[in-house]
Amino acid sequence: MIRKLLFASFCFIALASITDSAHADDMVLMETPVKVTATLHSLIDGSTEARVAVHNGPVAQLVSTTLSGINSSNATNLLRKQISWHEPYLLVHSACNINSVRRCGGDVVFKLTDSKVIRLGDFVASENPTFTNNRFYDSYDKLDERVSFTIVMKDIDDALQVDPALTWSANTSVWKVRAAHIASTQPARDWSDLEWEKYFDAVLNNAALARYCNRSDELQSLLDTVNPVLDADHRRTLADELSKVIPLEKPKGWRKAY
Repeated sequence: MIRKLLFASFCFIALASITDSAHADDMVLMETPVKVTATLHSLIDGSTEARVAVHNGPVAQLVSTTLSGINSSNATNLLRKQISWHEPYLLVHSACNINSVRRCGGDVVFKLTDSKVIRLGDFVASENPTFTNNRFYDSYDKLDERVSFTIVMKDIDDALQVDPALTWSANTSVWKVRAAHIASTQPARDWSDLEWEKYFDAVLNNAALARYCNRSDELQSLLDTVNPVLDADHRRTLADELSKVIPLEKPKGWRKAY
């Protein structure tokens, strides 16, 4: 439910590199330590889109965002609230209107180095802040809404890397809840679709999390428990979905460029 609400409230679109040029209607959102500007554009549905440009010499990277109630008089103040500086990282929030069909929710993270501005990644919004305590938090959404868990990453040599121990720890409490449900439930052939869905959701999410974090013992123990009681269709679905989970894969490995 949280993911559905977030996906209905915010949106990403692609970052693109463009040649920087001066525009009379550019709004300056930040001058230092990195220059950030924005321009407003009217959309066919009557809403206003702001294109935020993060400058790196003669090149700027764009992040588009749609905010309700934005206009030329209040745009600068509203858009400044969508960017935050956490040395050496710049976070630019991207949002969309509720009717958008694009991917919604989250921040685009840039890193400022001595010589350039690096785009580290695009993050899906979740209940966790994108950046805190020198860690980056994202949500696993490769399998759409069927599987969801928190991913914890660190910046290592100007690139984000998934930390398996921190990712596992961040999801331990929900893992235990699901594991308790699996252990206390005995599937029956005459179960309703709703009963199967609740049980299989716990199985699939725990299995995907264990595989992603390279917890082979936990994964094998889970499979030994559930395979004998799952019907053929659910066993096939479980195997198919787990085949898509690549241990420690970074989100940009499955997400299209925004």
